[in-house]
Amino acid sequence: MLWHILLPLTLLVPAAWPVGVHCRSGPPRCLTPVGDAGPDAAPPPRLRSFSVPGRRVLVNVEGLEADALASEFQEDAMALLVEAKLEAELSLTLCDGPFIQRLNAEWRGVDRETDVLSFPMDDDVIIGDVVVCVGVARRQADERGYELRDELRVLLVHGLLHLLGYDHETGEEDAAEMREAEGRLLRNLGWEGEGLVAAAEAGG
Repeated sequence: MLWHILLPLTLLVPAAWPVGVHCRSGPPRCLTPVGDAGPDAAPPPRLRSFSVPGRRVLVNVEGLEADALASEFQEDAMALLVEAKLEAELSLTLCDGPFIQRLNAEWRGVDRETDVLSFPMDDDVIIGDVVVCVGVARRQADERGYELRDELRVLLVHGLLHLLGYDHETGEEDAAEMREAEGRLLRNLGWEGEGLVAAAEAGG
């Protein structure tokens, strides 16, 4: 069951989560466990939280220094939840190439970097996790003539729609529905750029 954006006023939980090219059910909750780590373990991730009544956005940074970028990403995610009329918690991770490559290999069986991965959660409050690789986003922004923040917004919208059940790889009708939803959200928020589905189709 799709969560059709701009329609729900409260959070609804689908009976089953579809799996798409950028979407894989399961963990990670991309947070390093804390408590039983040894002395040589990596420090816990830098986690920031931004809440308004009914909504919360958590941002984690893995493998890079991106504090200012993380703050912007968090603000954009909250604006996106408000525009989509979703009352929920969303977990985000900004990461480097090796981090997303490991996730891509583990959960999709594709051992290379990618731009965005979505991990839905069957939960009454938490929609799931969206993981975005800053290096890939920066390259794509350069190729498309966008600012980095514009490309991160495009990836954020794409990732959220996967969490809500949209999947552009399950047929032309589903791809068209996701393309239209991406474009509508980007336009309504006044964000630059075209959606990822439209960009991929235009690129052949």
